[in-house]
Amino acid sequence: MIYDISVITMLALFLFSFVVLIRWILKKFFKINIPNLSRIRIVVVSLLSGLLIVGLGYQFRTSAQKRMDEQSESKAAIESSKKARAKSESKAAIESSKKARAKSESKAAIESSKKAKTKKPKQQYKNIATIFNMHSIKYLSNRRIFAKGAGVVLRNFKVIDFGADKMKQYHVLIAPKNASHTYFLLVFGDDLYKGRITYDSRITVFGSLNGKSRINDSQINSGIAQRYAGKRVILVLIDKIQVKN
Repeated sequence: MIYDISVITMLALFLFSFVVLIRWILKKFFKINIPNLSRIRIVVVSLLSGLLIVGLGYQFRTSAQKRMDEQSESKAAIESSKKARAKSESKAAIESSKKARAKSESKAAIESSKKAKTKKPKQQYKNIATIFNMHSIKYLSNRRIFAKGAGVVLRNFKVIDFGADKMKQYHVLIAPKNASHTYFLLVFGDDLYKGRITYDSRITVFGSLNGKSRINDSQINSGIAQRYAGKRVILVLIDKIQVKN
C-alpha cells in the first residue's frame, strides 16, 4: 500500500512538472498563454492521471501475475502427475518383475522335478533263479538272503494256496515250477492287485526277499490250508505283481 502511494505521488509530481514545463515552453517560445490552467488544476489532473496509470499498471501486473501463478501451478501439477505416474509405473514394474520371477522359478522347479524323474534310473530286477538255488534257499541264513535278495523277480511262480483276511489282504503261498516244496509267502492289498487269483494262476513278483518265517495262525485263519501250518517260507516285499490266470 505504501509502495502504491509513493508511486502515485512520484507520478503526480512528474506529470505536474511535465505540464508546467510544457506551459512554460508554450508561453516562452510560442507566445501561447493558457490562463485557465491553474496550478491547482494541474495538481488534481496529475494526481488523477497518476492514479489511473497506477491502477492500470496494477491491473496489468495482477493479470500477468495470475497467468504466471496459473502456469506455475499447472507446471507443478504436471510434474506431480509425472512423478506419481512414474512411481506407479515403477511399482507396477516391480510387481510384474516379482510375478515373472516367481513364475519362472516355479516353472524351473517343475522342469527340474520332471528332469529328475526322467533321469531317475529304473530299478533292475534280477531273476531269483540265477542268484539262489531254489531247493536250498530255505536253509540259508537270513543274513545271506537279505544280502543277495534285494531287487529280484520271481517269474511265473505257481499258486500253492491262498486266502484273504478281514483287512482284505491276500495271503498267497507260491512256489517255483521246479521246486514245488520251496514256499514263498506274499501278503498284499488291492492297491497292488485287484484282480482274481486261482490255483491255476501264474504269478510274477518284483521286489526283495525279507528273510525267513513259518506259516502261522494268521495265514491259516486267512484261508490257507491247515496242512501248511509251520512250513518254512521266504517272505517277499512286493514292489509290483503280475497275475496270469
